[in-house]
Amino acid sequence: MTSPAPATPSPSKYAFATILTGEGDVESSLEDPYFMAARLLTYQLLHSPDTRSADDIPLLVLVTENIPQEQRTVLAQDGATVVPVESITRGWVHPKWERWGGVLAKLNTWNMTEYDKIAFVDADSMLFKPIDGIFTDPSTAIQQTNPSHSSKGNEEGKKEEELPSTYLIAGIHDSWVEHNLPPTPGEGTDFYVKDNYMNAGFLILAPSEKMFEYYLRLLDQPSAFDPNYPEQNLLNCAHRVDGRMPWKDIGRKWNKKGAGLSDYEDGLKSVHQKWWVAMGNEVLDGYVANITAEMKTFFANRD
Repeated sequence: MTSPAPATPSPSKYAFATILTGEGDVESSLEDPYFMAARLLTYQLLHSPDTRSADDIPLLVLVTENIPQEQRTVLAQDGATVVPVESITRGWVHPKWERWGGVLAKLNTWNMTEYDKIAFVDADSMLFKPIDGIFTDPSTAIQQTNPSHSSKGNEEGKKEEELPSTYLIAGIHDSWVEHNLPPTPGEGTDFYVKDNYMNAGFLILAPSEKMFEYYLRLLDQPSAFDPNYPEQNLLNCAHRVDGRMPWKDIGRKWNKKGAGLSDYEDGLKSVHQKWWVAMGNEVLDGYVANITAEMKTFFANRD
């Protein structure tokens, strides 16, 4: 009697994600630049022959309560998976700019445990090349949580034991913050230091309900971190490089906050920049014009 063939392991489940929180202030919601940015990201990740995923990786667009139905309908027609999420607020969290009032809703991404890894890309981003490879890049391997140094039995030790045993959060350095915002003792800014600060506009993460609960516990501690950059500073507080769950640097090829022609020519794969504002270079501005025109033609022909 022959033994049954071993079961084939199921493939890893990956997803891209972005979020809309109603930052726009234009009269028509379909003309809102962040909505248009989400459409462009959808086109680039799912449809463009130059940048789309080779493995049919889905794009999740998280939408908070105030996102109008017409935007949701269009994005779903474009091929995105529209995911309604609840806003997350705390009375002590006041962002530097009003338009960041809903950014903590980004934390809902950690509850999407049907996926093994999610690459979160802020809507105001643009791709130059495919970014599928980020999921298997060595910098995005699942990490073991570092051992606790707290004595078992005390309250701090109990909190430490509530951390997940494994985790993943990887991204890029925010060099502007590291060079321009020095830490101030007693103000929850001790992570504003060189080689420690991560930008939250391009993240690779492993969803985990336990991690989400940990983030909420931090939010329930008033002044635990500087709330000027709400979700970004929360993540830097939770994943400081000298902590138990340090974030990992993915290097410079995947994404950059703002880019010039030399970055583009050197093979940069994506840029985090409000591309609807002129980038100041004929080649880059030409790329923006071409890809947006390509998107509009593609969706117009589909309709």
